[in-house]
Amino acid sequence: MEDLQKQLGLRIRRLREKRGFTQESFADACGIHRNFMGAVERGQQNLTLKSLRGIADGLGTTMSKLLSGLG
Repeated sequence: MEDLQKQLGLRIRRLREKRGFTQESFADACGIHRNFMGAVERGQQNLTLKSLRGIADGLGTTMSKLLSGLG
């Protein structure tokens, strides 16, 4: 499970950076605290479906595309 969280966190970070967001501005756009977002990107935080949906929306993608191929 930890590897999956790290893979997802790295994917989120890469997509966020590709779209030009700072971690803080992206967290604000998703309605998530910046400390929580940092933990997500480091693979230290397990996401709820609600948080995952907010992140996917912020990245302009779907939850299924965000999770595709992980694991």
